[in-house]
Amino acid sequence: MAMLLVFGSSAFAIGGIDLGLKVGYKTNKLSYQKEDIKAGFANSFTIGAFGRVQLGGLYVQPEILWFKTQSVFDLSTNVDHDINIVGINVPTGGKVDFTLNAMNFQVPVLVGYKFSLIDMLAVRAQAGPTMNFTIPQKTLINQSVGSSEPTEISNDTFDTKSIAFGFQAGVGFDIMSKITLDINYNFGISKVFGANIINNTEWGQYLDTNNISNAHNNMFMVTVGFKIL
Repeated sequence: MAMLLVFGSSAFAIGGIDLGLKVGYKTNKLSYQKEDIKAGFANSFTIGAFGRVQLGGLYVQPEILWFKTQSVFDLSTNVDHDINIVGINVPTGGKVDFTLNAMNFQVPVLVGYKFSLIDMLAVRAQAGPTMNFTIPQKTLINQSVGSSEPTEISNDTFDTKSIAFGFQAGVGFDIMSKITLDINYNFGISKVFGANIINNTEWGQYLDTNNISNAHNNMFMVTVGFKIL
């Protein structure tokens, strides 16, 4: 947003500023299949707004995107006997599934170059840093062995970072000067969890958390936008 303000006065002078809304979804794997795209919108719906300041072929595009995440981690016990952790029985060799639900606000600032292919179609290449703000909503735990129902636990059990940094790179298309399509890949730079992954010492004592200690926000972001200004 600071970059948008820096270029704002020049952009207004040459008529090179756009504002718009966008919707889309996030996915771990790109697909052109209709069913996969429908599932992406249904399970990983994303909504937001964007601005674009153009200076010739160059542009700066800050965005703010809202989406929910559901991260599932399958953790193994590191003991050779049955255990009971905060009222949940875990047999020898059993596993525990943690499901972390969170609300996210992502703020990318993309810098790119745009060139026209034909009168109604322009192609863009872009890259830039991102900040992801995470607000934990509900954390569920489910014992993999047996038929126990998931139990809700405190969101503070996990040391989830409220801010994670990343880098996005991708391509975009402008159709008829009003419709945009952006396909970006988000590379997570900082880890999703802090040093104390499981704040509750009982969980930390019995579970192997190596498979989540290096978790990053790596994902594709596919969005369709409409310029309103």
